[in-house]
Amino acid sequence: MPGPPPKPARQKKLEGTHRKDREAPNALDFDPATDLPAPPEDLRSEAACRCWEVCAKELHGKGMLAVVDLALLRAYCYQVGLMLEAENELELNGKTETRYTANGSHQVRSPWVAILSDATEKVHKIGQQFGFSPASRTRISAPKTEKPKADPWADL
Repeated sequence: MPGPPPKPARQKKLEGTHRKDREAPNALDFDPATDLPAPPEDLRSEAACRCWEVCAKELHGKGMLAVVDLALLRAYCYQVGLMLEAENELELNGKTETRYTANGSHQVRSPWVAILSDATEKVHKIGQQFGFSPASRTRISAPKTEKPKADPWADL
């Protein structure tokens, strides 16, 4: 991928760098969610719900959470919950299991190892879309929030 990713027109307008002649004629842009969304009812894991609360609050506070993003955020939080559950299972039961056959017993890898690996990979991939890693944050530009200017006469 050559160069940085393109910025949305709304962000360029906030930064004062918008040029109408360089705007994509059919650029797709969604307005940020107005209210902080509650965790979905079908997100049952306590860890997944805590993940939702933290991530949704951060994204919403930066104006980076649109209603269309909620399904992807739900998938991210579900995978985080599954990853933590797999880690807990492996800590309690170990990374191998004993299987018994007609020829005796042998050790096999626990299915939780594959579940952990898969969930971790999905958390990484989805998290990049939201800028949830130090490297991916350098590729995502958040809209600047204008801070109110201090009143120079207030201290008089």
